[in-house]
Amino acid sequence: MTEENTGLPTEKNIEDYKLLKDMLHSQKKEFDLLSKKKADEQLNSMKIKMANRVLEPLKELFEHEESYKFLDTLNEDEMPTNSDVVLIISQYETAIKEFRNRYYLRDEYQSSRYSSTTRWMTKECPPDHYADEEEDEDEE
Repeated sequence: MTEENTGLPTEKNIEDYKLLKDMLHSQKKEFDLLSKKKADEQLNSMKIKMANRVLEPLKELFEHEESYKFLDTLNEDEMPTNSDVVLIISQYETAIKEFRNRYYLRDEYQSSRYSSTTRWMTKECPPDHYADEEEDEDEE
């Protein structure tokens, strides 16, 4: 593995990302509705815990990303409101998009002039993973 590949996510990170992204999207829809009805209503402790079950592992996943410093979880002592949660979730959504844009890329070794192959670049399958196959084809 080259030094360049050490910052890549693992296959497990990608699995977690996919699950948590969908769960966050569901939470966002619910909190959007609540925020439209009662933006300044405080959350109860159960909603805070449920939201943090998605936010905390996402924050951990983004630990080495630039967006990490902008990601907060919900603090039960501060009793956030519905609109606070919408704001926090929107920051996570931006981090999710940046993560995908950074690691879900065109594979130059599996793409041709006529078709493009995109895939997750991971530690197990880094950007140069298929380089040897291209060299083998050139030798034939």
